[in-house]
Amino acid sequence: MQNVDAAHTRSFALIGHAADGKTSLGEAFLHAAGATPGQGSVDAGSSRLDHTPEERDRHHTLTSSFFALDWQDQHITLVNTPGDPNFQGDGQIVLAGVDGAVLLVSAVDGAKVGTEAMWRASQRFEVATIGFVGGMDHDRANLQGALDSLRRLGANPVEIALPIGEGPQLKGVVDLLRMCAVIDGKECEIPAEQAEAAAAGRSRLVEAVAETDDELLEKYLEEGALGEAETRAGLVAATQARKLMPVACGVATAEIGTRSAFQAAVTLLPSAAQRGAWMATAVGSDEPLELAPDASGPSTALVLKTAVDRYAGTLSFLRIVSGTLTADQTVQNATRGEKERLGKLMLPLGAEHKDVPMAGPGDIVAVAKLKGTHTGDALTQERDGCQLPSLPIPKGALSYAIQAHVKGDEDKLFTSLGRLVEEDPTLALGRDPSTGEFLLTGVGELHIRITAQKLKRLYDVAVDLKTPQVPYRETITRSAVNVEGKLKKQTGGKGMFGVCYLTLEPLPRGKGMEFKNEVAGGAIPRNLIPAVEKGVQEAALKGPLAGYPVVDVRVRCIDGKHHSVDSNEMAFKLAGSFGFKAGVEKAGPTLLEPIMKVEIAVPDEHVGDVMGDVSSRRGRVQTTETRGSSQVIKAEVPMAEMLEYASALTSLTGGKGAFQMELSHYDELPAHEREKLIAAAGAQTSKDT
Repeated sequence: MQNVDAAHTRSFALIGHAADGKTSLGEAFLHAAGATPGQGSVDAGSSRLDHTPEERDRHHTLTSSFFALDWQDQHITLVNTPGDPNFQGDGQIVLAGVDGAVLLVSAVDGAKVGTEAMWRASQRFEVATIGFVGGMDHDRANLQGALDSLRRLGANPVEIALPIGEGPQLKGVVDLLRMCAVIDGKECEIPAEQAEAAAAGRSRLVEAVAETDDELLEKYLEEGALGEAETRAGLVAATQARKLMPVACGVATAEIGTRSAFQAAVTLLPSAAQRGAWMATAVGSDEPLELAPDASGPSTALVLKTAVDRYAGTLSFLRIVSGTLTADQTVQNATRGEKERLGKLMLPLGAEHKDVPMAGPGDIVAVAKLKGTHTGDALTQERDGCQLPSLPIPKGALSYAIQAHVKGDEDKLFTSLGRLVEEDPTLALGRDPSTGEFLLTGVGELHIRITAQKLKRLYDVAVDLKTPQVPYRETITRSAVNVEGKLKKQTGGKGMFGVCYLTLEPLPRGKGMEFKNEVAGGAIPRNLIPAVEKGVQEAALKGPLAGYPVVDVRVRCIDGKHHSVDSNEMAFKLAGSFGFKAGVEKAGPTLLEPIMKVEIAVPDEHVGDVMGDVSSRRGRVQTTETRGSSQVIKAEVPMAEMLEYASALTSLTGGKGAFQMELSHYDELPAHEREKLIAAAGAQTSKDT
């Protein structure tokens, strides 16, 4: 069945922290819906959702995957998202295009850093969410503790299922929506020993629903109860308005509680029609308009993900927002102003795909080989089309220098890398002008190493990764006045002559280089002043201490001398270079290092260790604040101390910490570090010569 009826079309994402069981829950959902003959296993390598070689090798979700299925009268797209902080950006982008989400929470550890990150992303995109507490068969399983951790995030959880049995003795759940027990996948009467807890749980559920609506609350206070239909409708409304988070529980790998959770997701999370209109603008206009999920409306789709397939080429996954798309349709990329031809439309089934002739509002389909379309772009009909707001793309924080392992593979490497950057917009490739290195920037070390593995698998390009050089800078600490730069060369015939007098002054941090012409009386002809400036700029590329660019200096050219025959541009360019170098030597040169603004989110129990580690890295803690279930440490730390921080944080927190950073400013390098850097630069220069 392929729906174009938005009221029967749904999509929801599985979100949460890494290793909490999202993929196993997704496999259980697929089996519960009859989409697969049996439950796929992450450990056994039979998962339909984690299907790339890298995922199967690591038993780890690294990229969002899509699986379309039909259940009863509903067409559903299930999206499995990564939980590792290295790859969560991929899942956060996808969240912008789904109708709902299921948040996984550990019954042992509760909400973790990754749980919180994805919960906050769901709130940012106003995505209705239900919860599932997994791992209820563990010795230390604590349902109430998990619910409390959700409350600390700012959620308003309410149980819709209770465990039957504790820890390893868990054998089923009580479904509080239908007031029945589900044991061994079959519905039955609630066991007598669970009857009191079930009644209390149902009462809590009804009361929570009543508190979200004034009319329901009034009736509840007057009559002490709500009818079945009122409770169900109130819970649906409260969930979709994000006033409540219904929470199921169970064990995904044993398929305990998963069928009830799947039914709850389909029942409580919104359809494409219930999600309602999207904000948009007409192409070529800034006037806002509402784009209803209407199959007869203007055809508009959002590109949620771009994936590279070795055989199919580039696959773009489109969420249809409005109208109907058909195979071989010509559309306009409203984001880039280019035309695209769609070719086949395919329903995604994990690693496989099924051709369909058309797709309507709420559907998520794959299209192969779009030429100029990337993640976050909006596709729309050729005439009277609509533009959707652009998606926020998370930025990478960690860079590695990258080069081809085999000499001669450079062109192949950068062409292939360009394709992977198109697939994953959280990656970036660039060249550091001061070090000459090509830098691959990603969210973390694992992110970059997985990219290197994909380069080898998809394009047969082996690469070498190394910690990048830190882009230090040099500057001056005081002024140098009236410094002479002179070139006088006479070898018979026409010679070269140029003299300039420069004054160098330090500028505030971040101001770069500034050149001012203050020559009066024609001491240097006006047409030769640019040559002086060019000489200064070229000399500034390599400072006297360790060969790093000189910044934050104002150079004033105040006087000079010229010769009517022997003066030319080259002479004054060299004079400017000589004068600048001499001036820097006299002006107290020093080294600057980049300082990063860092945010580190960790559980309470690891705050002391992490703050101590930050201090040991010459970092300065600015503030700490509580954010949901985590403590967020804000600090300024030298870049040189953060190049391999991901591994250190994982070791300190057992994988429960996450961090992000960006360049803050440059600051003077401490004397002992400066001497080490100068010595290292001198040793390298001697080695090179």
